[in-house]
Amino acid sequence: MKKILVFIAAASLVLTACSGSEVHGGRVVSFSVPVDSVVKPGEAPVETVKQRKTKSPDLWTTSAVEAQIRACYAEVNKMAAGEGVNVEALDSKYCSKDFLELKTHLSQKVQKGEVVFQGDDGYHWTADITTPIIIDSVKAELLSREQAQAEVWLKDEHDKIGYLELALYLEDGAWKIHNWIDTDIYPFGALFHWMQNAYDGTMDDAEEEE
Repeated sequence: MKKILVFIAAASLVLTACSGSEVHGGRVVSFSVPVDSVVKPGEAPVETVKQRKTKSPDLWTTSAVEAQIRACYAEVNKMAAGEGVNVEALDSKYCSKDFLELKTHLSQKVQKGEVVFQGDDGYHWTADITTPIIIDSVKAELLSREQAQAEVWLKDEHDKIGYLELALYLEDGAWKIHNWIDTDIYPFGALFHWMQNAYDGTMDDAEEEE
């Protein structure tokens, strides 16, 4: 009789384990199933973190940098074919947070008459060639997990050549342009540096805007 009772107790424990409960101190305690494993009728399974990472594109590649630059100029040409190239909109969409913050603060000083700065008249987007702009080639290099640089050769339908050297930051899941580097065009060698010196009021007479 004792052996039969032991067998029944063991069988009860097996059935309890299969039903999603455990025995603690002689009482049955229910346990919950992880939320990620529950799929309600008509719903898609919840993706695991590993699955989401697998589906996300790897932005730390030269191809991702080049693709973003091509997207920028697709937007330039789209604007040009419509109401015209909107430099403010392009900057807001494709430039880094630091660039936009400096641009905003500099603009405020200009409006107050504290400094003089007229900008480059959109040169950093059009490189002084006509639209539609064709990207002839892009050469990108990764500097760190969050920084890259790129050389971009442009041309227009008249085969006039434009050249840009860019510094980019990886922000909010996209490569954003932080600086345009050109020692022949910009005082202090780059657009961001030119803006910074104008904001700080450290431009000398030869570099100050008329």
